[in-house]
Amino acid sequence: MKHKLLNCAALAFVTGLLSAAGWSQPVAEEARQWLERMIQATQTLNYEGTFVYVQGPHIEAMRIVHGGGSEGERQRLFSLNGPSREILAANNSVTCLLPKQNATFSGGDYRGTRFPLSVPRELGRLGSYYQFEMLGQDRVAGLEAQVVAIKPRDTWRFGYQLWLDQRNGMLLRSALLDEHGRPIEQLMFTDFEIKPQIDEKAFKPQSLPQDANSSSTESTEMSQNSSAEQWPPAGEPVTQSAWSVHQLPDGFVKLLHNRFIEGPDHHTVEHMVFADGLATISVFLEQLNGTPALLQGSSQVGSMSAFGMLLNGYQVLVIGEVPAATVQRIATAIEHVSKVPDHD
Repeated sequence: MKHKLLNCAALAFVTGLLSAAGWSQPVAEEARQWLERMIQATQTLNYEGTFVYVQGPHIEAMRIVHGGGSEGERQRLFSLNGPSREILAANNSVTCLLPKQNATFSGGDYRGTRFPLSVPRELGRLGSYYQFEMLGQDRVAGLEAQVVAIKPRDTWRFGYQLWLDQRNGMLLRSALLDEHGRPIEQLMFTDFEIKPQIDEKAFKPQSLPQDANSSSTESTEMSQNSSAEQWPPAGEPVTQSAWSVHQLPDGFVKLLHNRFIEGPDHHTVEHMVFADGLATISVFLEQLNGTPALLQGSSQVGSMSAFGMLLNGYQVLVIGEVPAATVQRIATAIEHVSKVPDHD
């Protein structure tokens, strides 16, 4: 369950993080202005670049092509080492291309973060739970950079340390630190170039190489996108549910609650998304019908924490780029009221 989504998220999610320096209102306002420049730059600039992503012992090199403008954003990410994978994004649709399969996410059914960091335009939403700091200057990919931190005010979320291009605010490097201040993910451009415009050919996906165990038919179908799979299926907003979550960590609010059909037996899965404006947490609720649970207890890969448990015959799975204690708290705050129908 959810393996395709997590594979794509590993490609699409790239983050940064924090430091413990002094804080004052004038410094916070300057840092806020730099973050506003970053938001504008990452969404509107035309650029190409290569970056290295490090998560524990895992190292991945990727190429990004991004186009912005009045017609919206377009973006292509593709791996340069390991298995061939691509992410194609255009406004509200994301396509993840993997060997032997494609998956397309569109509209509200897939809430991916923008590369390289999803920060709300209204930074005031973050003020109660994060503080902004200026950490001096540095140099990345041969470019002068300003270092800015987004520091959490409690232990329920991670923080960010960001290296921004002095010329335009574009994010050149990031470091994600856990609740103890230890780096758990890092990203850095090794080359970066702003362009007046991007050639249309740069947004065209390459044909991924055939997997050693796949047939030529599977490879051909995938490259032609004729076997593209919609995952998750188009979910329907939930207006009545037997599930509820109480006592969320401060700042987290529900953004969506969908129900969709999954698997050959067409059983239902409910999906909730909670966010504080920066960190996002997903909750999946799936009736097992005698099948083994996917996860019981805690699990963590890099910055992605997960907590699973069984409740009234359902798999409860909570996943997010937050500390392990946060997903566990949300999981244990979930309630199931059997007298309320699970279907609208």
